[in-house]
Amino acid sequence: MTLAQRRRRKWNWSVCTVQGAVVMQGRESSRAAAKYRAERALFMLLLTAPYRSRLSA
Repeated sequence: MTLAQRRRRKWNWSVCTVQGAVVMQGRESSRAAAKYRAERALFMLLLTAPYRSRLSA
C-alpha cells in the first residue's frame, strides 16, 4: 500500500502486489481520505482472497 502526494491538494493511493503490480488505485483530496480508501481496498481484497474459502470449509 502506498500513499503519494501529487500537486498541492491531491493524494494518490495504490495497493500493489509483492512484485509491484498495481491492483487498485485512486486519488483523494486529503491524506486521511487516501489512507482510508487504501486500507479499505486492501481489506476488501483480502476478503475476496481465494484461500478464505478453503479455511472456512
